[in-house]
Amino acid sequence: LELTEGDASLLFAITRTVSLLALLAVAFSDRRGRRVPLLASFALLPAANLLTALVPGVVPFGLFQSITRFGVVAVAALTIVVLAEDLSPGVRAYGIGLYALFGAMGSGLSLVLLPVAERHDDAWRILFGLSAVGAVALPLLVRFLRETRAFVPRTNPVSFRAALRAGLGKYFWPLAAIAFLVAAFSSPAFDFALERLIDDLAWDASPARWLLIVSSGIGSLGLLLGGRMADTSGRRPTTLLALIFGLAGGVGLYTFSSGWLLAPSVILASLGATMLTPAFAAHRSELFPTAVRATAGGWITNAAILGSITGFLVGWVVIPTAGLSRSITILGMGLIAAALFVLRLPETRGIDLVRRKAAARN
Repeated sequence: LELTEGDASLLFAITRTVSLLALLAVAFSDRRGRRVPLLASFALLPAANLLTALVPGVVPFGLFQSITRFGVVAVAALTIVVLAEDLSPGVRAYGIGLYALFGAMGSGLSLVLLPVAERHDDAWRILFGLSAVGAVALPLLVRFLRETRAFVPRTNPVSFRAALRAGLGKYFWPLAAIAFLVAAFSSPAFDFALERLIDDLAWDASPARWLLIVSSGIGSLGLLLGGRMADTSGRRPTTLLALIFGLAGGVGLYTFSSGWLLAPSVILASLGATMLTPAFAAHRSELFPTAVRATAGGWITNAAILGSITGFLVGWVVIPTAGLSRSITILGMGLIAAALFVLRLPETRGIDLVRRKAAARN
């Protein structure tokens, strides 16, 4: 699309702004159930990507990818709630990590297929068209996906604002701050990783791509490691360790120039990001009752999206003058503040959400 790094950063920010509306689907699920909004959100993904492949121009690209982002955010938020409410406490974070591992495999597949986009100027559309094959999974979801065991239909829905006033704000605001600060750093850091290797360090596209594929592939084992550690040692220590790994690896990627140091940096950054995913997802699900669980998760997801937007807007302003590496390092300092917010949260390992359902009925 012939966009500069700054223009691409602005486009990424715009698509993430639209995805804030995914909260509507998430909030609906607290009133009517998780199943229907999850199915509807999933259906948007292949449809919007197929339209991205077929319609030319920067504006249609931004429009349809904004719809895709809406679906991605809604599916991710709702799936975490479904898993949290259906999995037993001893394997909840591990199960969320296993789900996220399949997501990482999808991201890795997109990198493997990237050479297809290099054949000619419009070949990138082939990749978006190929992603529409995900539509074949929709009939399976319609048939086999059931409402969660923990969901409680309510005739008098609880507003999220009232829940915050009733005392849940002491959990929500630290969680939202963590999500914001992590996303403000990680979104630009990961999205510009290939740019860093190719444009800043003059790597060829093929070795740069394979460095990211192999190193981040190794790091993705953190989804299982972090899930298991969160279930056995706790959500808080796992989150803190993940933040340390993510900061060290992310800054290393944008500081070192030797491949011998870049590969361990990508592994460490990926390990931190992937360890964080199941621990943080389980933690946020367990701190809220079923009546507002999805809405709380949706607002926390929106805080992360706002963090991504902020990170990309900072990049849009700062990268042209300070450079990509220094800009990412500045954003990384927010993870130190995020670690302090983690310390303010109680440990929730072992909470049974299905028993909470019985308590809610009583």
